[in-house]
Amino acid sequence: MRDKMSYIQRTADRIVDFNDTDWNMNMGSFDWVPGVGLYGVYLAYEKTAQPKYLDYLINWTDKFLDHAYDKKTVNSTAPLLTVIELYKITKNEKYLKVCLDIAEYITNEAPLTREGGLEHTVTEAVEGFSEQIWADTLFMVCIFLSKIGKLGNPKYSDFAVKQLQIHHKLLADDKTNLYYHGWNCALKNHMSGVYWGRANAWIIYSTMEILNTLGDFEGRGAIEEYVRKHSKALAKVQRADGTFGTVLDDESSYTEVSATSGIIAGIKKAVKAGIIEESYNELCGRGIESVKGYIRENGEVDGVSTGTPVMPDKEAYKNIPLTATLYGQGLAIAALAEF
Repeated sequence: MRDKMSYIQRTADRIVDFNDTDWNMNMGSFDWVPGVGLYGVYLAYEKTAQPKYLDYLINWTDKFLDHAYDKKTVNSTAPLLTVIELYKITKNEKYLKVCLDIAEYITNEAPLTREGGLEHTVTEAVEGFSEQIWADTLFMVCIFLSKIGKLGNPKYSDFAVKQLQIHHKLLADDKTNLYYHGWNCALKNHMSGVYWGRANAWIIYSTMEILNTLGDFEGRGAIEEYVRKHSKALAKVQRADGTFGTVLDDESSYTEVSATSGIIAGIKKAVKAGIIEESYNELCGRGIESVKGYIRENGEVDGVSTGTPVMPDKEAYKNIPLTATLYGQGLAIAALAEF
């Protein structure tokens, strides 16, 4: 226990004690990259009860919360996953108001694809992703909506469940039971059709967070079956050292640590929830030992691919550069926290 806790603190401290300015490690914006890092710090606080983490979360939120209105997108909703948890701790009504405002935007105004899924929208000045749904959305938006829905706003929970169902239906491959990075609703295809590692991590981790938050709901059984099939498929592509590749079904692709972290965290949650057998603990144990090996003495998590849109083919995914990232830090903490 002491060993795991020290890894959690070291990894969280790499966020809290530094002031990076590069995009991949910069906490100075209200967007998805800081959002995932912020949730990692929250999980570190939840597990360690260290006041420095709560202080950091509150200070960050008080500084950046008004920026939630600057560019309302799917990706920029991610920090609210932590803000809603801070509201439960502090009862600060401003935190709740911003969460409700953005939840209203997402459920009433955010663009939907023709199949009803949230269109992938971002703050970066890039060409839009019209009619595309991406695996990332379950983490960036739907966990948050399930949590705020649980506070007495069931329409948000209902919306999160609908999105969960749509994402599983459209992104799961019914032959391999692995998941694609995205789906183009206009072209009716998965674009490059690659089983990207981190996409599978977003899916299984977010699904379990939503299931654990909401408890029973209509259609839960079907989602649990997706989790069972997905876990079995992931077990088949886990590498001998416990890791997962950036392209899950390509042994020549490099090991990707954020994918490994999110996958084993999601599978571990599924074991705890009784959805899959305890035999999966062995898979998780090998995975977490490998993740620990990628955490430097200064807490920085190695082996994480930089921001990755839907790429044209497997080779393009295999050539995405590796760098330290806040989402790598956050997902590593999420994995460590499950042990």
